[in-house]
Amino acid sequence: MIQVTALRLDYQRSMKPFPVAGAILLALAIVALALTGQHYYQLTVQMSDWQASLGKFGRQAQVKPQRRDMPEMMQEIRHANEILRQHSLPWEKLFRAVEASVNKEVTLLGMEPDVEKHIVHISCEARDIAAMLDYIRRLERQQEFGSIYLQSHQIQEQDPEKPVRFSLVAAWEVAP
Repeated sequence: MIQVTALRLDYQRSMKPFPVAGAILLALAIVALALTGQHYYQLTVQMSDWQASLGKFGRQAQVKPQRRDMPEMMQEIRHANEILRQHSLPWEKLFRAVEASVNKEVTLLGMEPDVEKHIVHISCEARDIAAMLDYIRRLERQQEFGSIYLQSHQIQEQDPEKPVRFSLVAAWEVAP
């Protein structure tokens, strides 16, 4: 036996009221769209301001230095080159060579390098003339120095031991 169930078809739609949840969701979406549009507008204005500033800075960077700025710029370049020469000076080798030549009879008083001329002025005090000459000979044996010249010497008469204060000029060898 076949059992038949009745099929109920309703071709007429029932009139339900507009759903409240859908209306709230639509309102929230409209508010979010408005806020997003406002934020987009602010970002566009800010970006155009930045592009205008960038264009202004770009034009300033492309401007060639005026003639009155050239001497100042040349002075800065000379100063930078001087610092570079001083940093390339073989300080450690010079100090080691001078210190290796000093003994208990000679006291090193000062060193003043002249970077441009590749010379160093050395001031010392020795117990006597023989100690001074011995120091100069030891200094001449150092491979860092080329020629060494005694610039001046003076016996300190006011001191009871009568030491000899002297200064010399040593040319240092430039590494190839």
